[in-house]
Amino acid sequence: MEELSKSQIVLLTLLVSFVTSIATGIVTVSLMDQAPPAIAQTVNRIIERTVEKVVSTGQAAAVVTTEKTIVVKESDLIAKAVETMRPSMVHIYASSSEPVFLGLGIVLDASGSIVSDAVAIGETKNIVLMFSNGSHVGASVISRDTESGFVMLQSATTTADGKAIQFTPATLAVGKPTLGQTIVVLSGKTIARIEDGLVTALVPRGDGKESVVDTNVSGDFVMSGSPLITTEGGLIGVSTSVSRASSPGAFMPSAVLVEAQPDPSPTTKKTGAGE
Repeated sequence: MEELSKSQIVLLTLLVSFVTSIATGIVTVSLMDQAPPAIAQTVNRIIERTVEKVVSTGQAAAVVTTEKTIVVKESDLIAKAVETMRPSMVHIYASSSEPVFLGLGIVLDASGSIVSDAVAIGETKNIVLMFSNGSHVGASVISRDTESGFVMLQSATTTADGKAIQFTPATLAVGKPTLGQTIVVLSGKTIARIEDGLVTALVPRGDGKESVVDTNVSGDFVMSGSPLITTEGGLIGVSTSVSRASSPGAFMPSAVLVEAQPDPSPTTKKTGAGE
């Protein structure tokens, strides 16, 4: 060591650091492979991004590449996904002397179309929607789909005191759900509740129809109309009586909503069921 020059010592130090980094990575990967799935699911995702900057050198421009490691926690993704979905979720009540809670609904477009579970609404005539900001408005049934269990509601656009309602449509998830995909379910009658889990099965419905999305979320947690979302906040599915008949923790896929969403005309109905 005493006979090494300064340059050689620097190179030796870099070599030792490089070998140590590789060894640390191998040990970390080995430990992750041995970790139980429940623990591995919550481990931080690591995203490596390369940032390039052009620096003027007087004669020519040199490209300096800097590598940065950004740690993205799954809990942060879930929190952001819930924050994205909540403005699009409504609580549905039957209006009477004492309002009766029926279930949850999801705003689909800027005109106030709401999707929910047809069984939860039943034959209720006087429907009231409560938005996340506390606004209350009336709504009416415009269509039902017995195959999916969806019911489509049309919200009033102004409150009783004449204030306009600003609707925040949910974003439908892009692509089909995959087995093992992390999902989040929203619930709660009086306060917001969430539970995360995994897609555990895609149950075929036959005739080329979109498969029901089954999860490991407890059926006791799921409510009529509960939305199923991705960690990016995209709507994967909605809990209906039809999906729950397959499994208590199953959801009707959001892809069906494109077909079930009615034309704005008040005469449009998916089935002949009366309101």
